[in-house]
Amino acid sequence: MPSDALTQKIARDGQLYWEHHAPGRILYSVQTKKRWIAFTFDDGPDPIYTQQILRVLKRHAAHATFFVVGQQARAYPKLLRELVGEGNEIGNHTERHPQEGRLTADEITSCDSVIHGILGVTPVLLRPPGGRLSDRIVDLAERTQHIIVMWTWDVDPRDWSQPGVMRIFSRIVENADPGDIVIFHDGGGPRTQTVKAVDMILETLSQQGYKFVTVGQMIKEWKDYRPYRNPSQLHTEINQSAADR
Repeated sequence: MPSDALTQKIARDGQLYWEHHAPGRILYSVQTKKRWIAFTFDDGPDPIYTQQILRVLKRHAAHATFFVVGQQARAYPKLLRELVGEGNEIGNHTERHPQEGRLTADEITSCDSVIHGILGVTPVLLRPPGGRLSDRIVDLAERTQHIIVMWTWDVDPRDWSQPGVMRIFSRIVENADPGDIVIFHDGGGPRTQTVKAVDMILETLSQQGYKFVTVGQMIKEWKDYRPYRNPSQLHTEINQSAADR
């Protein structure tokens, strides 16, 4: 197993490659003087843990971006509306969370359709399952007109592995910088550690003057950002093209 230092080097080198490969379309962090951090949550919504995280965010006057799985969103539409009603943001984490080799444009646009049906808006932000990037995934994001949102490599707490509350807490608090994007998980398994750690992290970083914003807000500080045209129209074109084949 590679050392933590080697893992970080691989992540850092990968970030440099993809930012150069698709400038303005893949986001890991932004350079900003504002003490802003974007918390993101993957794999929900979950009727237990997403609700708990929402209560924690409200307690700290914080907002976040939730990358939802279409199947989960379809099962818990009220929860999705509640998240947005509290000032949070919804991103696309595909319809069924497939492995990289099985990711298709339909997986992406199907999740978009579910979100649009519940909220009346189509998300522009996409996080590929597992955070894996390839030329094929970048091409799919381009075709479906999504900005790929990764995360800042040195504040990845790997909370999905349930490493312990203090390990999650320390990883982020000791490495946080303005403009970071932090990944957590509110679905896909037991997330009690994540809920407790997020509460502690928000308390500590708030005392250091940080504000917790959505990725959409953070993008306003992204100098390389290249927005797409109306994605809803493109999705209609893609789906019609598929129906005609």
